[in-house]
Amino acid sequence: MSQPHLGRRHRVAIIGSGFGGLFAAKSLRHADVDITLISRINHHLFQPLLYQVATGILSEGEIAPPTRDVLRHQRNVQVLLGDVTSIDVEARTVRSSAIGIETVTEYDSLIVAAGADTSYFGHPEFAEVAPGLKSIDDAMTLRARIFGAFEAAELETDPARRADWMRFVVVGAGPTGVEMAGQLTEVARRTLRGNFRSIDPADAEVVLIDAADSVLGTFGHRLSARTAEQLQHLGVEIWLNARVTRVVARVRYSLRCARVMPT
Repeated sequence: MSQPHLGRRHRVAIIGSGFGGLFAAKSLRHADVDITLISRINHHLFQPLLYQVATGILSEGEIAPPTRDVLRHQRNVQVLLGDVTSIDVEARTVRSSAIGIETVTEYDSLIVAAGADTSYFGHPEFAEVAPGLKSIDDAMTLRARIFGAFEAAELETDPARRADWMRFVVVGAGPTGVEMAGQLTEVARRTLRGNFRSIDPADAEVVLIDAADSVLGTFGHRLSARTAEQLQHLGVEIWLNARVTRVVARVRYSLRCARVMPT
């Protein structure tokens, strides 16, 4: 940490308004520093509840309060909208851009909390067909696809094609995948019950796929086994030891897996 020049306070630049960036700023609320928080989005996103936005349970505003509003009482913070384009470590500056306006922020200490992106494990082309769930835009895209599939099934007269529209595949049996799979069955069985005339949403098929040998594998065997039991009780079909090798975009979405062993 460098020493500030005489006559001014120490300057801290924080990149990112997620949990890391926001809590870093809040932890310095009583410090004798000036903070600049730079983020390419103007809200703090509570990512663990994105699946509820994607399934229509919550609106986006309920999990994404404006960052300025969250920090409005913290007088030593300035919030700047901007996509960081470069960091000059020698000059101690951060260059960012938003709405065609370029900003250079000087700092004495820098905290980088820019978050993470969805990993497709060496298959970035999957993203075009199967969006991740890291942002409000991702959640709204998934919501449109989920409810659009039920609408398409209502219009479809061919039984096989109708069944295709009502098959939902979730890849990844970590916390987000487990929550998404479970919530999809709840939407089909409860939220949409009685809303259609040609289809019964409860006939929807939900498949949860993971290359590992358990759901929630990092949470221990007991919780993993209990979670799998509850998902199966809800009607979720679980494929373990199944590695996705291909995702094809057509009128409907298809997915090919290399399944090592049956579950």
